Amino acid sequence: MKGIKIAIIGLIILVVMNFLSACGLLLVGGLAGTTGYLAAKHGYGVQSPVTHKK
Repeated sequence: MKGIKIAIIGLIILVVMNFLSACGLLLVGGLAGTTGYLAAKHGYGVQSPVTHKK
């Protein structure tokens, strides 16, 4: 009986950890997208650092 309780608690911890890590990634992605949008709105742009010489 004690082994089943430990297994269930371990499963719950794994599910919660996966949920929180996914939420963290979504939060960071949302913040990055919002920052990029606001920067573009204020006139900032992106320039490619790759150059080609002939």
